[in-house]
Amino acid sequence: MGRLFERPRITVLLAMLISLTLLTLNFRGGGTLSFVSVKGDVRQVVSPLRNSVNAGIDPVANFFSGAFNYSSVKKKNSELEKEIQRLKGNSYSYQALKSQLANVLALNHLSFVGSLPSIDAQVINFTPSNVQLSFEINRGSSAGIKLGDPVVAGTGLAGRVVEVASNSATVLMLTDPSFSAGVRISSKGTAALAQGQGPGLPMKLLYVTPGTTFTKNQVLTTSGLQGEIFPAGIPVGKVIRANIPPGSLEENVDVQPVVNYNTLEYVKVLLWTPGG
Repeated sequence: MGRLFERPRITVLLAMLISLTLLTLNFRGGGTLSFVSVKGDVRQVVSPLRNSVNAGIDPVANFFSGAFNYSSVKKKNSELEKEIQRLKGNSYSYQALKSQLANVLALNHLSFVGSLPSIDAQVINFTPSNVQLSFEINRGSSAGIKLGDPVVAGTGLAGRVVEVASNSATVLMLTDPSFSAGVRISSKGTAALAQGQGPGLPMKLLYVTPGTTFTKNQVLTTSGLQGEIFPAGIPVGKVIRANIPPGSLEENVDVQPVVNYNTLEYVKVLLWTPGG
């Protein structure tokens, strides 16, 4: 950097020396001193030198100006990025609230619930394990919930209450191997038993009458037969596969629960007693 400014300084001194020399020559020539002439001579000498000085200084000035401008642009970009992230966060929050509202409203228009008394509850925790597939809700015995009460979501059956505390309850999921529900297969009253098989697996349909016809995505509902622990007409699952294995007399039918536990947030507990 020292050498960068050393050259312009020498150039200016050289220009001054040349100017004095011009003045001396003017006096020795015996002519009168013409400031206009000297001024013009000096300008002719100094102008190229001044351009040289400016050429040396301008890149330095441009460098610092660019550095400051880059810093300002970088800061502005950072501020804009933060604002974009804030707006995205607001958008996600809005979508989450919108989804929750849709779920709550759906619970108030369930045709399969009918006039059965019920209690709305929120899912506060999932407790999937090798022992039990279940979830916890924020309502309990203080709200009138009891063991065995059916629990439904907007699309259908979500489980049944297996544990009750004062302000919470545990609901057994349809996919738990200990869960089962009688389902109606056809309008003629043909029934079977849908049973859970474990996490990530569809329910299995048991005691199917040989020769029973199924269609893909056929919705199976609770049978409501005498002694059944669920009221009739609640959607349980959709048929995703149906076949008769070689050498078997019973159909192999897989049923996917209609409730999506990954997005389950609100449920309705039916205050229903079997046979009541």
